[in-house]
Amino acid sequence: MDRIPSDIEVAVRAVGESSKGYAGELSAVYRRARRRRRTHRAAAALTAVAVAAGLVGGFAVRHQVKARPFQPAVDRVPATQRLLLSHADGRYVLAQGHGETVVLNAAEQVGELGPDDRLVTHPVRSGARYEKTVGLPDGRLVSLGPRDNTDGVLVTDDAMLLTVDTPGGATLQRDVRRAGEPVSLLSADATTAYLWRPEGIAAYDLASGLERLVMSSDSLELPADDPAAAVDAADLLGDRLVIAGENRSCRPLLLNLPALQALRFLPLTELGCRWVEGLRLSPSTGRVAVTYRVKPGALRVAVLSTEDGAVLADREVATLDGKVLDVTVDVAWQDERTVRGVVVPRSAGVQILRSFTIAS
Repeated sequence: MDRIPSDIEVAVRAVGESSKGYAGELSAVYRRARRRRRTHRAAAALTAVAVAAGLVGGFAVRHQVKARPFQPAVDRVPATQRLLLSHADGRYVLAQGHGETVVLNAAEQVGELGPDDRLVTHPVRSGARYEKTVGLPDGRLVSLGPRDNTDGVLVTDDAMLLTVDTPGGATLQRDVRRAGEPVSLLSADATTAYLWRPEGIAAYDLASGLERLVMSSDSLELPADDPAAAVDAADLLGDRLVIAGENRSCRPLLLNLPALQALRFLPLTELGCRWVEGLRLSPSTGRVAVTYRVKPGALRVAVLSTEDGAVLADREVATLDGKVLDVTVDVAWQDERTVRGVVVPRSAGVQILRSFTIAS
């Protein structure tokens, strides 16, 4: 009996499930604005990229989309992940009652919720304004952002500074921009920063500055001019990549990087997902924490098994009221089974930071 090949079947399903809601609703406007801030692209360019992404139909790896039996990632020693506040800019107090008000100016400080639930700040190093910061277990911070004119000096270049900040040590900054090309930070580990380039995901060696291509935009079926703009969320840890494409946000795809293989989809459609805002792989990559919206004012965090896509936990963590314009939810793994998170409101005045934990 004739059968449709598995790789074609997976790709066709990805296209069939790529329908999107009305792009003009307020929540979608906020969502696009956040993406523009991250990538610093013009609105017209983003629109063109989104259309291109819709035409290619998703993120099934070309010639490698067949779902394969799960092979555990390389062994790792589980470590507590650091919980950085990605878009905090204002005055905050913790709901847990430490009392003090902490001021976070995005041009001057990066906030972090420590293991003891105290809010600590890290300085933004001279000349940069960070778009994303990754905290490493050894205390270092790896950040990427444009050169800023916070000292009142007119800046005329388009430099994008990759900053490696070592507590009590030297700060390393390099301009990783290429003329006319977008660049953004995907993730980082002890030796490497993973960058979104037009050609795909590049591994940038922190010590030498040498760079190599890990996975191409073409193999991910992402637009070659700015692949990151067509991605709602992604995370890379060890040899695993999980990615939620803009046109199929609620069905993140798990990939094996060395083999260039698509392992499986991790669907949240039955949970009422509208779109995904964040992905965080556990230290062993056996689980993934997914921040998603079920409606414009409601955010949830689900924990899925990367072995079979089973939903291990699901919880509402934030609901907007009339006083708050929007919120950001940041998460990190306390251990292999426990997710820590914090809800960061975006509004005027002193805002309350609410932390949470989810066991799976």
